[in-house]
Amino acid sequence: MDKEEFINVFILKSVLRDNRLTFLERLLLIHIISLCKKNNYCWATNRYFSDIYNVATVTISKSISNLATFGYIKTEYDNTSTNNSKRIIKLSEVLNLKLKSIKDNFNAGYKQNFKQYNNKLNKKEDKIYYKDEDGNEYWHGMIIPKNEASIEEQKELKKLLSDICEEE
Repeated sequence: MDKEEFINVFILKSVLRDNRLTFLERLLLIHIISLCKKNNYCWATNRYFSDIYNVATVTISKSISNLATFGYIKTEYDNTSTNNSKRIIKLSEVLNLKLKSIKDNFNAGYKQNFKQYNNKLNKKEDKIYYKDEDGNEYWHGMIIPKNEASIEEQKELKKLLSDICEEE
């Protein structure tokens, strides 16, 4: 089996929603955009497209004429050839500028590592209170000093405990 080639293009919603275009014309425009990516033009023939889409060359010719009429592409003919005229298909300036702005916006918005969406970086496991292996106690990451209770604090604790025991 031959290796398949993928077509990678940006397409405007306005092109896809243009009711004046048939589905074949939309596909044809996508194909033309992909062929124009390298040199900003393509010279594919009606026969080339008709073989791919399995339609008559006349249908391709009408579709290309419609795309030119609606302002998506420009066609130029070189009549200096002895046999046939050679057709060059270019994207219209308006479509070219719109596609360029989409590519620029797409590339500008991409960052290598979005920290706000990285679960590993944002995972907070800070505990308010914890003990280490030596028995030291920590509160918000700071060691809790160990001091003996004063005589007043000991009296207050005894009173609280006696009040609790009386209620039961």
